Amino acid sequence: MAAILCALPLSAQKMSKEEKAAAAKLAYDAAVESIEAKAWVIVPTSYYTSDGDVESNDDISVFLSYEKANAFSQGRIICNNNNTNIAEVTEYTVKTDKKGNIKVKMIVNGRQWRGTYQITVRAKSNDATVIYTPPTGTNRKFEGPLVPLSGANYYKRSNPI
Repeated sequence: MAAILCALPLSAQKMSKEEKAAAAKLAYDAAVESIEAKAWVIVPTSYYTSDGDVESNDDISVFLSYEKANAFSQGRIICNNNNTNIAEVTEYTVKTDKKGNIKVKMIVNGRQWRGTYQITVRAKSNDATVIYTPPTGTNRKFEGPLVPLSGANYYKRSNPI
């Protein structure tokens, strides 16, 4: 009897396929709205090292964000330095393919940070794959959820450069 009572709360916490699909749809819709509003943030959950290995990230002070007219980055995973960077977004194009995948091209130009970001948000989710191409040096690739600024959990240091 005790085993059944203990198992009930666990089974009640599991989401059905329909509930998971509905949650993913809500996350995707929020990502679409935030991309259009130019008010989003990506905190990487994983990134690729220069050797091609995948490493996980749980540091909320590493992020890429777009806040109206400016992009912000923080952390060596995102750009080529550890500063809190601010840059003007000189190009921002959004395309959606037949499957519903969203492809964003963002070119940033700042004092210590410039380059091109190719962001792909997979259909029916807010999971994003990002490739950063700096003017010199090696490309960086990372993955994480693209979420609206208002619902994001990240730490941005003051005084961006």
